[in-house]
Amino acid sequence: MHEDHPGLERMDLTALPGGDQDIVTALPPALARRLATTRRVILVANNPAICRGDFEALRIGQDDVVVSFNACIKADLLQSDSTNVFVHGFNAPDRYFFGLPYRGEINDLLVRAGPRCFTILVGCAAPMSPVPGVMLLRDRIPLPALWNYPIDRPGGKRYVGPSTGFNTMVLFDALRQRQGYGYQIIALGFSNEAGKLWSGHAWSYERKWLLHSDVLTVSLGATRGRGFFSWLGKFIGYIRN
Repeated sequence: MHEDHPGLERMDLTALPGGDQDIVTALPPALARRLATTRRVILVANNPAICRGDFEALRIGQDDVVVSFNACIKADLLQSDSTNVFVHGFNAPDRYFFGLPYRGEINDLLVRAGPRCFTILVGCAAPMSPVPGVMLLRDRIPLPALWNYPIDRPGGKRYVGPSTGFNTMVLFDALRQRQGYGYQIIALGFSNEAGKLWSGHAWSYERKWLLHSDVLTVSLGATRGRGFFSWLGKFIGYIRN
């Protein structure tokens, strides 16, 4: 699956902090039960070009898990009848999690659908004690694509590590493989239609992993015109595989 990344599957778990973590035991039991029965895990990028029509085209319902990141800028489009997972990355220099505390739209959703809402915290720079029901993962998560993430970048500066979205995408892909979950992973808004990419992440590395993964990337507006048939072809190919 990652033939163009030589040595990607090799990990020296003593080289970085976090090598002792187990993603399966860190998973809250209630979320594990939900993932065992869900049909799709839909990752929603913080892409300003995402509109209500993109959400409606996916026909999100009770059998879906919808994952948002950090500031969750599309929180107003989330539905209370689906399972919602909020993932927040850690800002090590200033010691806080992006997107916390929650703003109004998310608090309202938590009130309406609390048992169907989950939180994952990633990238912690030091040991922390999570609140019950919250998944907490320190930096670096011991999965090959994350553990072997590029460090040096052109110009002498170093990458800070994986983006929150990439951490999450690799995590759900690994859980699917290790636990035998049958869900499909769909990435909405990760197709570069809009938005600004911060230079602290190795975007080319993340894109290459996504290209060779079993994650289905849905272009925005994919249900209109020719884009629909492109999306449909990928979807049918996924089912056949």
